[in-house]
Amino acid sequence: MIKVFAFRHSSAASADSSTLRRRSTSGQLDVVATTPAPSSSPSAPSVRRLDSLATNHGGKRRLEAGFTLLEMVVAVGIFALMSAMAYGGLNSALNTREHADAQADRLAQLQKAMLIIGRDIEQAIDRPVRDNYADELPAMKGGGYGSSVLEFSRTGRSNPMGQQRSHLQRVGYVVMEDQLLRQIWPVVDRSLDSEPFEAVMLEGVAGVDLRFMDNDMAWQTQWPLDNLGLSPNQTPPAMPRAVEITLDLDDWGRVRRIFEVVGS
Repeated sequence: MIKVFAFRHSSAASADSSTLRRRSTSGQLDVVATTPAPSSSPSAPSVRRLDSLATNHGGKRRLEAGFTLLEMVVAVGIFALMSAMAYGGLNSALNTREHADAQADRLAQLQKAMLIIGRDIEQAIDRPVRDNYADELPAMKGGGYGSSVLEFSRTGRSNPMGQQRSHLQRVGYVVMEDQLLRQIWPVVDRSLDSEPFEAVMLEGVAGVDLRFMDNDMAWQTQWPLDNLGLSPNQTPPAMPRAVEITLDLDDWGRVRRIFEVVGS
């Protein structure tokens, strides 16, 4: 059994504090705390001496807070799982954006090709020409088989430098190696060494189908028309009313456009 006694010293030499002691059964005195005695100065601070080691109510020494190895492993596992999910979402977003950009570029190329083809056909005129061997070619010819798709004469050739040359131009379209090429001859009536300038209009073109609308609003697969079915007093028209172009693309399938021939 432990008995606790309190002693207060009020002598002149040590009247400034009182010491709380506890006495064990063996008769030894241990200093527990020291409480300051009332001081004559109202501003003197109170001093309390505590045990150097903090203890809890059970009398055991308090341990420092931290993480166990199991907690660290669980935290790292959760972080790795969240990182994998975030990377998967980011990779999917990047792939979607790349695919969208590729489709947008493809659409821009197709629109540009159709714009140039439509501009050429709309300015087509009835102007037969001479080929490299001085044989006459119709103003417009197309359809059938072979790499040559369409060839015709057109007006409205730009001349920004004001050169002394014709405003007419011979334009052709061919399909070679899955590419749609646009051909432009430097002169309307060619010489033996006349060669066209070629430019790639569209890639991934498997084929091109053409149809031509005649004066009876009927579609024809070739142009110019032959004399079959015409009376002796009739001549086949030189120019169709409209041209239908169907592009067979490797990625987008069949794309069809109809262009009016203004000079018909």
